[in-house]
Amino acid sequence: MGQSASAFRRSQWQQRLQRFTRSQMTVAEFCRREEVSVASFYQWRRKLAKTSTEHGSFVPSAGPTFIPVQVTSGASVQIIFPNGAQLTLPAHDRELITLSIAAIAAVRTTTGEA
Repeated sequence: MGQSASAFRRSQWQQRLQRFTRSQMTVAEFCRREEVSVASFYQWRRKLAKTSTEHGSFVPSAGPTFIPVQVTSGASVQIIFPNGAQLTLPAHDRELITLSIAAIAAVRTTTGEA
């Protein structure tokens, strides 16, 4: 017997969120390509993140993703924010990178989340 409609929809959104994680697009760009609303995207991301913590399964989180890097001469560090804004800093300037990250971490959003 096949999946129920709600289980099928849940599975679709899990796959969609995994595609988003790999896409390197902004939420708005991704939603436009997937032909879904931004509001639905955030609603399903919250819903599946909550379910994943309750059941111990993996769903891409809304939090930052860190990847290992190797710095070469002339390299830069690029930080891409959830709203699509990008910050590019010279990789050799460790102090600037540290100060920038500390300043960003100290900012509160309009929803009160860090």
